[in-house]
Amino acid sequence: MNTAILSNSVVQKALIALSGLFLCAFLLFHLWGNLLLFDTPGRYNQLAQELEAWGWLFHGLELTLLVAFITHVWLTIALRRQQKKFVPKHTHLRHKNTWAGSWAVNLTSRFMVISGSLMLGFLIIHLQQFRFHPGERNLEVLVTQLFHNPAWVAVYELALLPVGLHLAHGFGSSLQSLGLGHEHITPWLPRWSQMVSLILLLGYAIIPLAIYGHSR
Repeated sequence: MNTAILSNSVVQKALIALSGLFLCAFLLFHLWGNLLLFDTPGRYNQLAQELEAWGWLFHGLELTLLVAFITHVWLTIALRRQQKKFVPKHTHLRHKNTWAGSWAVNLTSRFMVISGSLMLGFLIIHLQQFRFHPGERNLEVLVTQLFHNPAWVAVYELALLPVGLHLAHGFGSSLQSLGLGHEHITPWLPRWSQMVSLILLLGYAIIPLAIYGHSR
């Protein structure tokens, strides 16, 4: 592959957007799967077993997720470095199809790299606890045991903050990077981002709290 292509900011933004939307889709699917914990006992484990039964296809999806995550982080950092070197002189001018004027967007965009780094740290812990756990493979038992501990409930709830912050800007920014910056669509991008962020934030937040509350 020609590395010069990857150094092009337009290509970088497109790859960041595509990888980000793919990861967002995974988060939505993962949330749906986690909500099966409140379905009939064994349904959550059944889903996990069905996915693992896909064999090489399942592992291929895992590898795709890993590549998407690395690509997203690596290119985001590379793009930030380029932007710091070549800052436009007239940064106060806004295009009619940009949504960078919103205070919420400005706040979240500034912390994209920081929130992404925090998410990476949490992901390593999460994978160690569930995907690469050396002992019990009964995921329902693992989840229940973990969230009976208030300390871990607090950790997971706090970990949702950078996820929500990242998505509050990233989802709409990804759509705009892929060419959806039309003047009739752009004003809605911040709201779409915030809606997706809120859905995922509340959905994931309910699970540890409900399990902990049920154990009391």
